[in-house]
Amino acid sequence: MIKTDKFAFQYGGHVPIASVGLGEPFAIYTEDAFCGQITSVDDKPREISPFPKINPLTGPIAIDGVRAGDIIAIHVIAMDSTRDWGVATISPNFGLLSSSRLSPNLQPEQDEHVWIWEFSTDRQSLVTKSSNGVLLRVPYQPFHGTIGVAPAHGEIRLGLVAGDFGGNLDITDIGPGATLYLRSNVDGGHLYVGDGHYSQGDGEITGTAIEGSFNSTLVVDHLSSQDQILWPRFENNSHIGVIGCARPLDDAVRIAMTELVCWVASIAALDLSDAHQLVSQTCKIRIGGMVGTTFNVLCVVPKQFLHPEVHIFEDIHNRLAIKSI
Repeated sequence: MIKTDKFAFQYGGHVPIASVGLGEPFAIYTEDAFCGQITSVDDKPREISPFPKINPLTGPIAIDGVRAGDIIAIHVIAMDSTRDWGVATISPNFGLLSSSRLSPNLQPEQDEHVWIWEFSTDRQSLVTKSSNGVLLRVPYQPFHGTIGVAPAHGEIRLGLVAGDFGGNLDITDIGPGATLYLRSNVDGGHLYVGDGHYSQGDGEITGTAIEGSFNSTLVVDHLSSQDQILWPRFENNSHIGVIGCARPLDDAVRIAMTELVCWVASIAALDLSDAHQLVSQTCKIRIGGMVGTTFNVLCVVPKQFLHPEVHIFEDIHNRLAIKSI
């Protein structure tokens, strides 16, 4: 188990805390976004866990055999919650519907609130009570809001941001069974993982999901340099996709969609216009985090609409998925 009490709060600039081998499953502990310090509805998040000491990351983890320029395939095998509860908050001037430095307005600040969400007995859902006593229930849908590598050119980025290195994407699809492809910018890749979520709607509009701690099992492998990969790519058993990060939202969509069209054209041996047409008629757009410095989106197409003999990245997703059986 890779576990630390000295979490990172930035991507880049750290000495690896552990190393893992290619194709070898490993376990990792990640703390919740508030470092496990919020345990009651009476706690004050901004006093207990002030910016920027939020979103603690476990890492970096060096990946044996990976060189700068390689593509790292990170497959999430399993995520096991370590607590019987998770925490969600609303904070002043934070969240999609609040004034912020990037989109200011003259509305009054929202009050700070904390919700403690408890697992149901079958651990398939989480429940909490509203201010007037109504029971609220949501499904348990675990995923890591943050998976990233050291940024390029020696840059150091806060743990709350996202970009071509991955990072705080807050995309609900990046859970058990998913493979995320990231370009390694340094030898060893330097992988960071954190921000486990018990549940979250698209957009993470209040600024938090139901934040929780996990023991997760991952496995990584690599591909030789793929020059066409500019942004994170995604694969599960049914879809492939590309993630774009930008403001405004339509620029994030254009980033993801442009690279997705080019990817489909390449693997399916289609003219660019034909790939454009196919993606346009079959794609889905998933909205990730909309509360950080970027808006993050995942654009996907179902594999069923590609030629059955199409092989994606040398079938690395399928090979890694076998590790979970």
